Amino acid sequence: MPRPRSLLCAAVAASVLLLLPACERRDSQFERKFQFLVEENARLVNAVGGLPDGPPIAPFAAARPSPENGRALTAENERLREFLARHEREVALGKNRSQREAIEREVVAIRGLPFKTPVDYRVLNRAEIRQTITGKLGEVFSEEELRHLSAALAALGLLPENFPLREKYIELLSEQVAAFYDQHQHKLFMYEDASLESSQNRVVLAHELTHALQDQHFGLSRLPLELKTNDDRAAAASALVEGDATLVMTEFTFKNLSLGAIKDSLGTALTQNMQQLQTAPRYLREMLVFPYLRGQEFCAALTARGGFAAVSRAYADPPSSTAQILHPEKYLADPREEPQAIEWPDPTAQGQKAIADNTVGEMGIRLLFTEWLDGVTAERASVGWRGDRYLAFDQGRALVWKTVWDTEGDAEEFFEAERRLLEKRYRPEAPSATGREYDADRPRFLRLRRTEANEVLLIDVATPEWGRALTERF
Repeated sequence: MPRPRSLLCAAVAASVLLLLPACERRDSQFERKFQFLVEENARLVNAVGGLPDGPPIAPFAAARPSPENGRALTAENERLREFLARHEREVALGKNRSQREAIEREVVAIRGLPFKTPVDYRVLNRAEIRQTITGKLGEVFSEEELRHLSAALAALGLLPENFPLREKYIELLSEQVAAFYDQHQHKLFMYEDASLESSQNRVVLAHELTHALQDQHFGLSRLPLELKTNDDRAAAASALVEGDATLVMTEFTFKNLSLGAIKDSLGTALTQNMQQLQTAPRYLREMLVFPYLRGQEFCAALTARGGFAAVSRAYADPPSSTAQILHPEKYLADPREEPQAIEWPDPTAQGQKAIADNTVGEMGIRLLFTEWLDGVTAERASVGWRGDRYLAFDQGRALVWKTVWDTEGDAEEFFEAERRLLEKRYRPEAPSATGREYDADRPRFLRLRRTEANEVLLIDVATPEWGRALTERF
């Protein structure tokens, strides 16, 4: 066995012997990589030059391998790839042009509004969809805001604790099948593999083209669709927009009804990837489809009074609550039944600012009680809603929620439903209850109060300290 010094000398000798070959190998690798870039450039030049609208272009001139030439060649190849990708998208749009124009004419005829300017179409490939959806969501909500919203909804009992709301939203929205309209960029995005030979894709395009019409005539960005402090009002505005488009889409479907179209739509419905929607919590799942289904019913009630012109007038004075969507007579009443605003004198506690200050609304309350109790109780206990507001503190571990009701009976029904929910959710030890109060100290600090003003106040916190703080403040 060699001595340690012999081992050291052997290692040094081996390093010296390997030094030169390693340099040579690195040089050889760089040359091979450079040669690959040259060959790729030649292929790209040929591809671009062979296009009918391709610009005259010559292969990259510098043939000598060097870091500077490698960077320049890489940039040139990237430019050519982008040109080819852009051309492929234009070809994809061109293939559908005549069908798009026919659908545009039908949508205009149904909705009774002309396009003021040509629709700006863009094409996305499937690899870009998730990136685009993530970017659009990030323009509206920061990751922290979505974490706080998730914690607040969990405190109310609408979402599971630690629910990854941002990730789930991205997964759900990425299940789009054909197209979507962006009111900020005023562009209609189509997926390059969503052929308009499919009747289902033509129906979806009719829906999205209606959004383009809405945007051109009413300005979708002016609506409270992205209001962060009143989810209920945002859902109501979305129901007007999506209900309008769904109504047009439905009429478009019936006008183009055929046996082949029925088979195509049925096949798409059976094979479409809806796994993310099916596995989403009830609140998220139902609130995503609410604007389409309930919104269509709301817009149908408007058209019954004055056709699509009545829907158009609603954009100047949009519905302000899901209660108005669920009960169109509240919106159509004169005077209209508007939500009662709830103002907090000081929305802070324990020196902390609330992580969420928001509204649940009638639809949210209905879903809450459906999840924890049953559908009949949920509908009865949510009807008569006139307003609500909640504050969440301490990363969602402390909640104060005030609701206002139309009558004493409405307030009592909500109070009893919420009491049953709390007992099922927490199984409190030795609670104390009267006609207007319900208290518990373990395992949660719970205070439920019904007032003579038809208000119900809930304080639901994890610790007595926060319980005392919120009880004294609110």
